Amino acid sequence: VIGSGIAGLIAAVEASRTHEVTLVTKSNLAESNTHYAQGGIAAVVSTEDTATEHISDTMEAGAGLCWLPAVDVLCSEGPDRINDLIAWGVEFDRTGGKLAMGLEAAHSRPRILHAGGDRTGADISDALVETVRHTATEIREHTFATEIVVEPDARGTKRVTGVTVIDHNGSHFLPADAVIIASGGAGQLYRHTTNPVVATGDGVAAAFRAGAILADVEFYQFHPT
Repeated sequence: VIGSGIAGLIAAVEASRTHEVTLVTKSNLAESNTHYAQGGIAAVVSTEDTATEHISDTMEAGAGLCWLPAVDVLCSEGPDRINDLIAWGVEFDRTGGKLAMGLEAAHSRPRILHAGGDRTGADISDALVETVRHTATEIREHTFATEIVVEPDARGTKRVTGVTVIDHNGSHFLPADAVIIASGGAGQLYRHTTNPVVATGDGVAAAFRAGAILADVEFYQFHPT
């Protein structure tokens, strides 16, 4: 797993249930866009709300550019993922013992959850870092993934066989039967961004060099929230 934001940390935790996992991150484990995100998470956790409404709101706000299958997963599976985060130790804000829900942006119902007020990202990152440290995951901090290595198998079909990384001991090849790229975006390509200095798009570039098809790379969010 390349990257230690919310996507990489959760991927490592889940994969470690059935696989030997190595997580590579080029800074410390907690450094990511996730850590700096102050905004909340939208999810249907109220009986007065529905995933159908959340899907409709998202498609409308996306001005026709959203990919419906992805929106469907986001909205339909969102409630279960919130429960996962709670199980991993994220303490979302509550009112009267119930999850506090805010009404923001293009949402038609209150469904925005926060943790620690404006510490949502930091609280999630901290909880997941603690969780992944209690798994059997091998953690390689301050390790820079440079290449996704692709080689032909016996039938001539190209497949990923691992990654090349650089750490304080030099360059190494890490073999793998699967590679998950969760290395974040490339806000640092631009003169002005509040993304942390690690957001330089290395994983996306390595994936492209390895033959991956990229989509929607014109969309950048300059503030982590």
